[in-house]
Amino acid sequence: MNKEYLNDLFSRIADVTVCVVGDVCLDIYWHADMKKSVLSRETPHFPLPVTEERYSLGGGGNVMANVSALGVKAVLPVSVLGADWRGYLARECFKNISANAAGLITDETRVTPCYAKPLRQGISDVVYEDPRLDFENRSPLTERTENEILAALDKAAARADAIAVSDQLEYGVVTPRIREMLCELGKTMPVIVDSRDRIALYDNVIIKPNEFEAAGALGGGFSDPAAAAKALSAKTGAPVIVTLGDKGAVWCEGKNAVFVRSTPAEPPVDPVGAGDTFLAAFAAAYAAGAAGPEAVEFANLAAGVTVKKIGTTGTATESEILQLTIKN
Repeated sequence: MNKEYLNDLFSRIADVTVCVVGDVCLDIYWHADMKKSVLSRETPHFPLPVTEERYSLGGGGNVMANVSALGVKAVLPVSVLGADWRGYLARECFKNISANAAGLITDETRVTPCYAKPLRQGISDVVYEDPRLDFENRSPLTERTENEILAALDKAAARADAIAVSDQLEYGVVTPRIREMLCELGKTMPVIVDSRDRIALYDNVIIKPNEFEAAGALGGGFSDPAAAAKALSAKTGAPVIVTLGDKGAVWCEGKNAVFVRSTPAEPPVDPVGAGDTFLAAFAAAYAAGAAGPEAVEFANLAAGVTVKKIGTTGTATESEILQLTIKN
């Protein structure tokens, strides 16, 4: 994939509108300087003196941020936020990306999903991450909110060239009714789905499992990613992408499976959020008319940018992708 091809692809991506459906999460990073810690008088603990605080969009929100960073014409988010401090901060993060917030629904009964990561550092340069603090919903959406999402998805789908779906949380945005609507939309437009636990429940859409999720969706009986991709494609009636981490990915359409190499990345690397980047980049390129294998190669390039961004989910821009292409 050379510079000339990428320049042409980016010019077409600039005319694309992508709807992103999924759980907007907030990622919080609390950096603590343990050199400043003083033993508590009340408890036998050294507190974490936070000297830096960072926020970014995670989960489906990171997919939205990545689609925006690629320079598309419009990003149409469809998600639910709680009326809590995390929801407020998530909306503040949306001000940093170009996205139409009309499909971001507020539900006062919901928790805004959040992953808070305390990072401590002492005298050396070693940064130690404490156990995460996770905020998630423990009950399904109300029928009222579900109906609002269905209406927002219907409106966004009418404007979009493709839909990217981040279906990750147990009690998240993508309910059975919403999944049914997405599968119906997949008959008439590109719908690309990333889901850890429910990938086997989709049909008529392009699914993007990794090699372990693909095997699990088929009952665990497949060790060959290409064979698994073919079996999943026959089951869903649509193309399948099986990602293989730094080894690349398999694109399968019908009975034809193609291996697409990844972009080499020298350590240190941070794979957190790379799957979000891949989903966003594939959706944008595929909607812009790239063939399946070409869109997968473009997605691998974009993910090759973000894995080099340590300690954050990160996005990949046109200039960063072009620079990586020149380097390799």
